[in-house]
Formats: sequence, structure tokens, C-alpha cells
Amino acid sequence: MTNKNKDIREFLKNIPDKYDIVEEGINIQTQKEYIDYSHSFTRGELTEKETLDLANFLFDTSLPIEAKKKVLTLLAHLGTITAFRQIEKYYKHPDKDLKQWTALALQECKMFLESTLTDQSTGFISSGLGGLKDKLRYYFLVLPTSDKAFTTSQKNIIEKELNFVAKEMNSIVESVDHSEKHVGVTTLVPMDVAVGTLIETVIKKCNELGDFVFENYYVTNQNIPDTLEINNIIEIVKE
Repeated sequence: MTNKNKDIREFLKNIPDKYDIVEEGINIQTQKEYIDYSHSFTRGELTEKETLDLANFLFDTSLPIEAKKKVLTLLAHLGTITAFRQIEKYYKHPDKDLKQWTALALQECKMFLESTLTDQSTGFISSGLGGLKDKLRYYFLVLPTSDKAFTTSQKNIIEKELNFVAKEMNSIVESVDHSEKHVGVTTLVPMDVAVGTLIETVIKKCNELGDFVFENYYVTNQNIPDTLEINNIIEIVKE
């Protein structure tokens, strides 16, 4: 193993796992734009001094946002420790419109670092709701079988079964939103667990105690819907 590879391997060991899945929630348009833009660049090589000189443009308040996008993508494609550290430095205090772009550049740079150590291709996952370590964040809602609202007792059963199933499936319940028409849940689910399996297991366990949860449900990893969106979702799910 070369000294360069040893340095990279040691460096990667110290990168927090949160970079494995992009923790930052990235909207769909930004993801698409970044991927399209990234594919227009090839891997490059710069000296450490040239890398630092390039990175300095990120902290130039007079530089247009579009130019900084290019700088971030160029740095990401260098796939070096120095480039990663400069993107990471900027990520702590980025321009408001570039936080999500910078998160993607940071992850892509790490991906290229890892590819230096193996012949296997690597990648990363980003979504609108982001994630944490090996888990993706999802929002889902369940509905009552009847037109009546869930009772307090039924809501308690849902939450109890939800926490039990989540623990069994190595998932984390972040929040539970009780309303008259639905129960909304934000949860972190590991990559090796199908989120549908988790939700359907919760519904099944609840219905064993009274058949009060509608079998169809709504789930997304792109955004948490507002009240108007939820009302539209309920109508669609109920149909």
C-alpha cells in the first residue's frame, strides 16, 4: 500500500458516518441540477497549493453563486484530503443558497476518496428529508378505517406499537403528530429495512387489537407535507 493510500484510509476512518447518507435534506431540483452539472466534469489533479488557491474563491463574498457552484464541483472531483477539508470548512458557513449543493459536493469528494482505495465503484444517497448514519428519514401517515377520528386510546396503541416495531427493526421514531384525521410519523429507517414493511407491521399489530387502522397509507422521503397537502393525500389514500 502506498503512503498516499495509507493517509487516505486513515483519514476516512475519522470521517463521521453521517457522510455515508447525506444528512442534509436535499430538494429534488438541487439533486438533479448537481448530478447533471457533476457529470459534465471529469476527475482532475491539482497540487495542494493550487487546491487551496481554488478553495479561497469560496470565501470571496463578491464571487457569484454560479461560480462557487463550479468551484465546489471542481474540488469534489479532485477527491483529495485537502479538497475535502476545504469543502468541509466552507460547509460550516456556506452561502445561504449553497448549503445543499455543498453537502452534495462534500459527499461526492468522499466517494472519490474511497474509490482511490478500491476498484469497486462507490456512491451516496441523498433525499429531500435527508438521513443519519445508515438510516434514511421518512414521513408517513396512517388513517382511521372509519370517518371518525382516532380515539385517544387508539392513538396510544398506534404509538406503542410503532415504538415496539421500530425498535425491533433498528429504526428511530423522531416524532409523532396526532390529528383528528390521521397520525403522522417521522422516522429513521436503515437501508436494509423496507419502510413499507415497518409501516405494514405496525398497522397489522394495531388491527389485531380492533381493526381501526386503514390498510392503505402514505409515505415519502422527500418532504413533510403541509396541512393542505395532507388533506389532499387523505382523499387519495381513502379512494
